[in-house]
Amino acid sequence: MALNTTPASIPDERLSIEKRGDGAILVRVKSAGPEAARLPDAVFSFRCGDPQYAYWLRRLTEHAEGS
Repeated sequence: MALNTTPASIPDERLSIEKRGDGAILVRVKSAGPEAARLPDAVFSFRCGDPQYAYWLRRLTEHAEGS
């Protein structure tokens, strides 16, 4: 079986990243597709110490600097 070595990329326009008051980072991935068949948005939260926390904190900072 061949492994996919290209990292998956979620378009920025489908992402919403925010930092809550308790320090957790909330990531929402907006669903795509026809409205009638569209799934609910995917929502993830990461706390300091979680393996992906630093990645999403960096994405949040980059997004804030780009605005």
